[in-house]
Amino acid sequence: MEFLKEYWPLLVCIVLIIVAVVLLIVFRDKNEQTQVETKQENKEDATKDEKATETKAEASKKESAKKEKTKKVEEPAKEDDKKEPVKEEKAEEKVEEKTEKVEEVENSEKSVETESNEMETKKEASQKYMVTYDKEAKQWVVKKTGATRASKRCKTKKEAMEVAEKLAESQDLNLTVKKKDGKFQKRENASK
Repeated sequence: MEFLKEYWPLLVCIVLIIVAVVLLIVFRDKNEQTQVETKQENKEDATKDEKATETKAEASKKESAKKEKTKKVEEPAKEDDKKEPVKEEKAEEKVEEKTEKVEEVENSEKSVETESNEMETKKEASQKYMVTYDKEAKQWVVKKTGATRASKRCKTKKEAMEVAEKLAESQDLNLTVKKKDGKFQKRENASK
């Protein structure tokens, strides 16, 4: 009994160390199991990717074989001369269908290109520099629309206006200035 009274802190430390070691062993085993599972999943993903590439390769081979078959428009004449014009007509129809499909694809590509060009011009047209006041930082901010970060932070509005005017002029963009309370003050158009 006296032994416990004298050495109880030492015994508590030993018990805590034993518990910590047991917990480390248990968690390490769980981590090893999860690592093994992730390795197995990675192997499965790799095999799926390989199968997908194989199927794509097979599909491309089939497509090339089909193209070669369609190139063979004329077949050797056999017994009947009547069958030959029918085969030529079918081949011509196939060629016409394919040319129509190619034209459709080209038209859709052109429309996608024009749409992307229109979107770019709209983005450029909507781009402008703004001078606003940041109440939290107590600074004037020069920022381009759509940007996440400020182009410049200034202590005075005059300094911010000068910076914004230079930036807007160099990039041919419009400039919008707001008052300290956030209300619209003025707008300057780019000089083109």
